[in-house]
Order: sequence, then C-alpha cells, then structure tokens
Amino acid sequence: MKESPARFADLAGLRLYRRNIFAVTGLPVDARGPAVRRHRQRLDARLAVEKTWAGDKDSPVWNGYRKDEVRLAFEEFQDPRRRLVDELTWYWRDADLGCACAPGTHERHDEAVRAHLTAIEAETGHGDMPAARRAGYWSDAADGWAVLLNSPGLRGHIAHRMTALADPRLDDHAPDDFLAGLPGLLLSPFAELAGDRSVRPRLAEVCADWTDHPVFAAPLPDVFEDTVEDSVDRLKDALRTAGERHEAGQHADALATLEEQVLPAYAEFESLERFVPESRSEEMAHTVTVALNNVALGICEAGLQKPLRSRLIEAMEAASRIAPARDQAQIDENLKAVRTGAAPGAAQQLKPSECLGCVVLLAAIAGGVVAGLTAGAAWATGIIIGGFVLVGMFAS
Repeated sequence: MKESPARFADLAGLRLYRRNIFAVTGLPVDARGPAVRRHRQRLDARLAVEKTWAGDKDSPVWNGYRKDEVRLAFEEFQDPRRRLVDELTWYWRDADLGCACAPGTHERHDEAVRAHLTAIEAETGHGDMPAARRAGYWSDAADGWAVLLNSPGLRGHIAHRMTALADPRLDDHAPDDFLAGLPGLLLSPFAELAGDRSVRPRLAEVCADWTDHPVFAAPLPDVFEDTVEDSVDRLKDALRTAGERHEAGQHADALATLEEQVLPAYAEFESLERFVPESRSEEMAHTVTVALNNVALGICEAGLQKPLRSRLIEAMEAASRIAPARDQAQIDENLKAVRTGAAPGAAQQLKPSECLGCVVLLAAIAGGVVAGLTAGAAWATGIIIGGFVLVGMFAS
C-alpha cells in the first residue's frame, strides 16, 4: 500500500470542508472535462467583475470565495488523486456515479458529511448551536463515517471511481491508499479545537464516541500528539524551574513556582489525559507529586512551615489528589504530618525513580537466575551486579 495522497494533509483540520474543491466551485462530484471547462469560464467571467462567489449551496464559507481560491480549486481538479479525496468528503447527492453501491449508501454518506460539517462549523462559531446539540452531530458523524469506512462497498466505490476517472496517475494507487487516510482526516479538526483549553473537557467527551469505533480509536492519539507534547514541555520547564529553586534553598520561590506554573501546567496536561497512554499519565503524575512533596518538606526542614502553613497544606493536598497509587500512602502520611505541624522527620522525601529502580533490580535478579541455569554462574553474577549498578544510578 502506498502512502496516502498529499491532499489529505492539505485538507486536514477545520478547513476540511471549506477547501473542498466541490464546495469551492459548486460542481457536482461527477463533473468531467467539458462541463468543468465551461463552468470555469463562467466563473472567470463572473469573478472579473465581482469580488467573491458563493460556491456550492452547502458550502460552509458564508462570505464566499475569492478569485484566487476558485482558481486554485480548478487546478486541484487536474490531479485525479487530489480530486478523489475531495469526492469522498463532499456530498454525492443524486450524481450518477455508475457505481454498484448498495441502496442507501450514498444517502448515508451524505448524512455523515452533513453531520460532520455541521459539528465543525458550530465549534468554530458559525451558527448559533448549544454545546449539547453539537455533541449530537459529532456522535452522528462518528457513527455514520464508521459504518461507511467498515463497509466493503466503500472500497468498491473507490475502485470504480478510479477506473471511471481513467488517469494513469492513479495506476500506482489502490483503494486502500485512500481509505487509509480518511480516518485521520476526519479526526484532524480535533487537533485544532484542542488548542482552546476551555474546550478540552467537552472535547474529551466528544472523542469518546469516536473511540468506540476501532477505525478511529487507533489513529486518535496521533491527532493530539503535538498538543500533548507542547503541554508536556511546558510542564517540564515549570518543574525544572521549581527544582532549581528548591536545590538552591529558595524555598518560598520554589513553592510559588509550583503554585503559579507547575499546577496550572499539570491541569492543562490533565485535560489531555484521555489522549495520552496510561503509563505516561501515571509517570507525569508521579513526577509532579514528588516535586510538590519534596518542596513542601524542604520548607519544613528549613523551619519555614509556620509562615507558609496554609500554602504548604494546599500543596500537599494537591499532591494527594494527583498522586498515583504507588505514592498515595506516603503522600497522605506526609500531608497528615504537615497538617498537624509534626517534626520534619515525621514526613519523608520521595525519590523520582525508586519504582523504576526496583523494577530494574527485580528484572536483573530474574535474568541472573535464568543465566545461571543456562550460561553459568559468571553470567548470572555479571547480570545481577549490573542490575545493582543501574539501581544506584536511578537512586542518584
């Protein structure tokens, strides 16, 4: 299977339907040679005296398309690989495509396009639609597109259209090249929408309907990859600043960094947790928990707990809320000590890599036993000693 045509990347995001060549030109999806040329001549003449033209009657661009946008759309028509992608993501209506699709397939396709387009436009502020109604359109789009993408009939439809377009540039492609790119393209608006932090909690609920379908569940994390990495980078930068201030004995400044930078950055990361592997979410929670705990205890050890008591308690309460299961007992014990004003020795620091070190050591011991049975005592001793060296590295 070849890589999906470049047109998928061109359309990705909120512009998915706005840039569709059929939306821009107003041509039906079965338009061919002479009809396309005549329509282009009419639009050229029209746009010589008018600034814009409305495009297809269902185009989501309310203020029309400019001459340069229309010209670019007609140029896209010249490449059948790009045209076919746009065919798949625009209304088929009653066009005579000559395919052998089952009755109702074209109607279901158009319903999926309409629901998806409506949901995207509502999210971008075009149309007065309550958030609850938007969720319904997103759900309908997910269900409709999933049925189509899982249908053998869609593969047959694409194969027929490739034959009907009869262009040598399609000879190196198979229907699966186009099918493979569709799930990611349909999910791509979520990446842009996730840029608005206030939308993320609701977006996570919306995406749940899409992850119910395996065809969308696999590519969905990739859609949010850049957004997640940006969030993680901001969180790591804030943690680094807090850590440097803690190590330098600037305890109040370290606590302020946790409050003003680390916790807001972690809240942003939490809003994206649905799109992050569970192991990574747990590790980030562990890292933030350790930072909160150790800065708070550092303040106690420096004898500053009285003037900062309320802030220390809030920091430890945040650590208790965030802490993964492996840290919960120790954090709750430390929180109790901070609340009661117990001596600093009653609470304990946490080491960021303790658990990972234990895992490495156990793996080394197990490996040593196996090596002893298969390769001799020298190999077993070497592997186990190596494990202890690695644990020492983690502990440091």
